[in-house]
Amino acid sequence: MTRLLLPVLLAAAAHAETPAAPDRKAMYEKEIKPLMERSCVGCHGGKDAQGKVRARGGYRATSIAELEKGGKEQGAGITWGKPMESSLYLLSKANRTDDLAMPPRKSKAQPLTAAELETLRRWIETSK
Repeated sequence: MTRLLLPVLLAAAAHAETPAAPDRKAMYEKEIKPLMERSCVGCHGGKDAQGKVRARGGYRATSIAELEKGGKEQGAGITWGKPMESSLYLLSKANRTDDLAMPPRKSKAQPLTAAELETLRRWIETSK
């Protein structure tokens, strides 16, 4: 009996679908946007006292399109599938003593936690 089931199980395993990639927009709205609003938008997208939009370094963190584009200084904010080539991820995970770390030491914004960095990495690497 086992010999008869083995080919069936192997065939089923060969045709099993891999888990679907997370939906990029849904994951952004649910998990990434709140992180950006807490830690990034104050300097990269919020408005100052005069109502002007803040975009330090030419970078805005208020939408997927803006996050992808990046700023004037560090290139593309997101290279989909490649977090280690995405300035958003690299600058967010930089050591707080690094001059390029985001948010910078002098900022009152909270840096991303290890778990939040993992969420950001997974979003960049796997979402579609």
